[in-house]
Amino acid sequence: MSVFLRWGVFGILGVAALMYAYNASKRLAEARAAKAPPAAVTEAEPEVEQPAEEAAAPEDDGPPAPAPAVAAAPAHCEAELVVAQRAMDLRKEGAPLDRVLRIQEIAWEQAPERRQRLEQVATRWYAYEGDFRPAALRIAVINDCAAASPAP
Repeated sequence: MSVFLRWGVFGILGVAALMYAYNASKRLAEARAAKAPPAAVTEAEPEVEQPAEEAAAPEDDGPPAPAPAVAAAPAHCEAELVVAQRAMDLRKEGAPLDRVLRIQEIAWEQAPERRQRLEQVATRWYAYEGDFRPAALRIAVINDCAAASPAP
């Protein structure tokens, strides 16, 4: 009789442990979803103060100069830009580096050399502790891409 009682207690404890783990993981998922901001909402860019020299310069009454056009980058550089942006976003969310290295853009890459390059880009931008504006990040990543793989 004591054997059946012992197994019954272990069974009840096992079921209770499974229910506790299930509820705890559900609560963690809800907390993570509540903490992470939606992807569609972007933060406003911080204002950058102009140096005193530029602020004191007289303004021309002429029309404003057009913004420089951003040249189209090669496809492989655009892919590196996406990887860099995702790496920085995941770091802000607190995701570990191994999760960053398993993102779709890296994991589904067929060429081993290309996958290794994307892993390097992700690792570099994951470790970066600053905050880039989107235009500045684009310039930095595309310049780095062009330097790493010059045009044929």
